[in-house]
Amino acid sequence: MDNLQKSEAVIARILAYLAENGLQRSQLESETLALEDELSPFFTTCYEWLESEGIVRSSNISKTLSGHIYITNPVITAKGFQLLSQGVNLGGEEKSLGTAVKEVSSGRSYSSIGDFVGGILGGFTKSISS
Repeated sequence: MDNLQKSEAVIARILAYLAENGLQRSQLESETLALEDELSPFFTTCYEWLESEGIVRSSNISKTLSGHIYITNPVITAKGFQLLSQGVNLGGEEKSLGTAVKEVSSGRSYSSIGDFVGGILGGFTKSISS
């Protein structure tokens, strides 16, 4: 798995967790998602990217000197939910971004990394810019 695939897996896990968690008080850290050792280093940057793009938000992010972060009350924003409901073409199949996120989060890998990145991350980026 290359670094882009690791990033997509972490982003998918974060979004799937937050979607299942709904709008309630909670705490999130890499251990919450039971990330494998090879994915853990991507957690902070992936969450920060999602937040800077307006897809998620939290009431507080605390960072330790070792780089570990604790995220308080993370939720998907209205904009994030809107993006997750949008349709994209992945591997010749039309599905919602949310469905694709769940599939990747549960371990499904698309035959071409471009299918996922072009669809999911590209879909987020395209929707954010419009």
